[in-house]
Amino acid sequence: MDKKILNREIKKVHFIGIGGAGMCGLALHLLAKGIGVSGSDACLSETTEHLKSMGAEVFYKHTAKNVKGADMVVYSSAINDDNPELLQAKKQKIPTLKRSQLLGEFIKQFKKSVAISGSHGKTTATAMIANVLKEASLSPSVFLGGESVDFGNYLSGDDNLVVLEACEYKRNFLDLNPNIAVVLNVDHDHPDSYKTIDEQFFAFSEFIKNKIAVVNADDEHASKLFNSACVSFGIQNVATYTAKKVKAKNGKYSFTACVYGSPLGKINLSVLGKHNVYNALATIAVAHLLGVPFSAVKKGLETFKGVKRRLEFLGTRDKCNFYADYAHHPNEIIATLKCFFEAYGEAGVVFQPHTYSRTKALMEDFVGALKGVSDCVIYKTYSAREKVDENASAKALYENLISKSANNLVYAKSVEELENAVQNLSKKYKNILFLGAGDIYQIAKSFI
Repeated sequence: MDKKILNREIKKVHFIGIGGAGMCGLALHLLAKGIGVSGSDACLSETTEHLKSMGAEVFYKHTAKNVKGADMVVYSSAINDDNPELLQAKKQKIPTLKRSQLLGEFIKQFKKSVAISGSHGKTTATAMIANVLKEASLSPSVFLGGESVDFGNYLSGDDNLVVLEACEYKRNFLDLNPNIAVVLNVDHDHPDSYKTIDEQFFAFSEFIKNKIAVVNADDEHASKLFNSACVSFGIQNVATYTAKKVKAKNGKYSFTACVYGSPLGKINLSVLGKHNVYNALATIAVAHLLGVPFSAVKKGLETFKGVKRRLEFLGTRDKCNFYADYAHHPNEIIATLKCFFEAYGEAGVVFQPHTYSRTKALMEDFVGALKGVSDCVIYKTYSAREKVDENASAKALYENLISKSANNLVYAKSVEELENAVQNLSKKYKNILFLGAGDIYQIAKSFI
């Protein structure tokens, strides 16, 4: 990649919200290409410290002067229109791009590109595909929206192949034009962006248009995306790539991979959960399209260690093991609890809702996902970009659960109350699972 973006000579790019996983990867890519990087974020983190060690200038307060000297300003979807840095960039007529737009510019520089979309599982599947392509010595460049256990959220490769996570929030994935588009599933999420599942389905159908699409045949909505350019994967329904003789032991799955009904070979996954069989099948399909031999596919899948915040072991406190998972949608919670209980038995559960709009739109589904948990702590909502809505808060979810569940439930509105509740859980259980996409992960780590 040269130093031109949108046909402009670029020497320095400023990122608003540089500490986000997706933003960090773009910043690291520019640094690797010799372009100067600065950025701002709300607080110091391992990510911002890593960026500083790689040569980025990082500010921990959003002010207009931070954009000084920038030839371009990039912002995430979480940044509001009244952000002082964004306003200053527009005042100075500095070109501004959304994160997804810059990512769209990046992938034009590669000969081949693979984008992984879906309401659930994008980060894991993207990292899994990357691991297989690395095993095949294809040297992919990789952009993740989370963190791989092996390489973090960015992997620098050559200019032949890029693999990236494609997020549907605010239709951001429509800024991307990959050669191969993967759809893992389509579920009603991001109610602040999509009023109905039909709106979401239409966005996914636009995403795969004029691309080679790899689609989940078992998913109710994704399966309706089939067209002549699609290949499919699944366990239950007829598909191009299928898993036969699916077996589970302590939450880990093995299966025989098949293409057009013919066996390719047996796979023994090292990561938990049946959902990872689907991620593996999507990986096999992509690898096959790219001409990767099955021997490399098998080794890459079997050595895949997963991504952070996906049933991640955090450590031990008072002889109790702490785990964390990013699950923040009812269907993700159901899948996560199922495979965690299969692997580790009953556990105490802590859940932090992520955004008021999601909790409001899916309140009954959240109740259904959590009401079977014997001991559950609900922690105050991580509002992200949204204003407080008491009728869709964590407290409201707790009250709904109280009315429909006879299990032990606790609501914690502060870190101190949460720590007390966790202390009580640790007296009863060997394991505690922390769920949510907000700051519950950092809080859980601080308890250890």
